[in-house]
Amino acid sequence: MHVSLKGRTALYNPMSALSDGLRQSDRISLRMPVEASWATAAGATFTQTVETLLVSRNGGVLRFTEKLEAGQELHLRRFIQGDQWKNTRARVVAEIDQDANGFLYAIHILDPRCDFWDIDFPSPHKAEEALARLLMECSFCQRREVVYLNELQLKSFEVRKCVARHCRHCDSPSIWIETLSESPGGEGDGTRGATEERVVPRRNRTRVKARVLACIRRRGFAEEVVVCEDLSKGGISFRSRNQYPEGSRVEVAVPFTPGTGAIFVPIRIVFSQAIPTAGLHRHGAAYIKPPMDN
Repeated sequence: MHVSLKGRTALYNPMSALSDGLRQSDRISLRMPVEASWATAAGATFTQTVETLLVSRNGGVLRFTEKLEAGQELHLRRFIQGDQWKNTRARVVAEIDQDANGFLYAIHILDPRCDFWDIDFPSPHKAEEALARLLMECSFCQRREVVYLNELQLKSFEVRKCVARHCRHCDSPSIWIETLSESPGGEGDGTRGATEERVVPRRNRTRVKARVLACIRRRGFAEEVVVCEDLSKGGISFRSRNQYPEGSRVEVAVPFTPGTGAIFVPIRIVFSQAIPTAGLHRHGAAYIKPPMDN
């Protein structure tokens, strides 16, 4: 089975372009509108509604139509409901890229305690235990959380597209579903930044058979939606119409549903095997463990 995302080409990769100060959590490919205001050194003031391309615990990547300078301070606010807004201060870290719709900037939230995105991020040290990861929300209170799925939860999601788990905010069991982006998805990304990396070592990892979709990104190519054959805490096996060379670095979001908040993580292709009878290739890939932040 093969599904392609027509017209979506990878032009930039905000995940690998963020500064070390923002690498303190999973980075979520999620679209949502944010109102940004700032004042220039010349005294001019600007306010515009911008769009997130990626969010993390302490920052994100935003698309602006105006040119900004590194170090520019911003006032950001998000609409919650009724007349309620959430506010925070942020600083521009760097310009990542440009596209047809504007300039892409990595930003750092100056008050990380404000929980500006209303998303619970797990502690980074728990990532090694993730069999799969999703941005999900409680069906009762709509609180969003990056969820690391165990084998039972992954099987439940494969069949029902939801999982049952305890909600800390409701303080009760509830059904959790994937979070949808708040604005239409745009173009994928693919620029690679130079960074230290190491493949997660192979240990006695239990592989779980699960036919779920995954999305593969690599620089200069369209995103590809593939079918996983199995997953483990160390990597995945998937079938693809494209051949990814052994040793190459790509990014994967698994499980993946188009239009939802996808969490892409780096992987290294360990083996690639042609399946001539199906016109496909079977790949095995190991997760890459990024350097730990201080």
